[in-house]
Amino acid sequence: MFVRLLKGPQPANILLIVLFSILLWLKLFWTHDFTSQTFFAPFLRPDYLHIGNQQFLNTILLFAIIVFEAFYMVRLNFQYIFIDRRTYFPAFVYILWMTLMTGTNHFNATVIANLFILIAFEDMLKTQINRLNIRIIYRTGLLIGIAAMFYWPVILMLVPFWFFTLILHGLNWRGLIAQILGALTPWVFIAFYYFMTDQIGVYQDITNSLTMQRNFPLSDDMRSIKIYVLIFLLLSAMWYHFTHVIDKKIIIRKYYNGLFWFLLTITASMLLIPSAGQAGIALAGIPATIFLANQYLITRSRIFPEINFSIFVAAAVAWVVMA
Repeated sequence: MFVRLLKGPQPANILLIVLFSILLWLKLFWTHDFTSQTFFAPFLRPDYLHIGNQQFLNTILLFAIIVFEAFYMVRLNFQYIFIDRRTYFPAFVYILWMTLMTGTNHFNATVIANLFILIAFEDMLKTQINRLNIRIIYRTGLLIGIAAMFYWPVILMLVPFWFFTLILHGLNWRGLIAQILGALTPWVFIAFYYFMTDQIGVYQDITNSLTMQRNFPLSDDMRSIKIYVLIFLLLSAMWYHFTHVIDKKIIIRKYYNGLFWFLLTITASMLLIPSAGQAGIALAGIPATIFLANQYLITRSRIFPEINFSIFVAAAVAWVVMA
């Protein structure tokens, strides 16, 4: 029902998606005060991401950023056609994914990091296959470096962006070096600022945040159950992708290969880096949205996508109700 209702390209679907999303978040607007995280954003003070004593405004701000990112992804699909259909449906998939990542009382810093990653991703798509633009490649690294200030494991996103460069342009050391220099640029300037203003203590905060030990992401609590649901849905989408990728154009296959490395890097960072935490799953929302939406919209079966997507919606609703 949901898939058939929202998969069309009609502009009215924008309104439906926003209305469904508001209904989904209705409880969160009044019961959750999303204060900012400090473990993953050592260079940012909490009040930069938090409006003091304004619970409703904080939640509205978080919701607005997520909705903006969702339709940003739709815009990218309209322009580069990852999914063989012009539709607003991926926006709702992204909103559901991010809803499952916002069940605590923290303003998830990865929500802001995702925005910079999306802009960097668009820059990579702008590069011509037969011509490597060093300026654009440097800018993608710069955007990743800025995103890493909100959630430090984002710096590992250089790895899939390197693979994007290799897939689209072949081995080119200038491109790889340009991305590294771009990622280092904002950190060098901010580190210099704190050094000149004699705020040396921030470096100890950074060390503490990088070495902080957290529990393994998966256990038997309610927080982990939603992750099991996401893993199941994503694995089914990946299986569908790899059994049907031959039907895609060559350039689209290259984009999907880059997205696969994106997803693999995020998964590895969560499992192998104790201080990364579960928040990294929010970063997976970008490639996961494309893989899931592709499965729901392109599969020939009418029943399977509806059942699969209904599980997704039910998980998000249950999490909001119990949060």
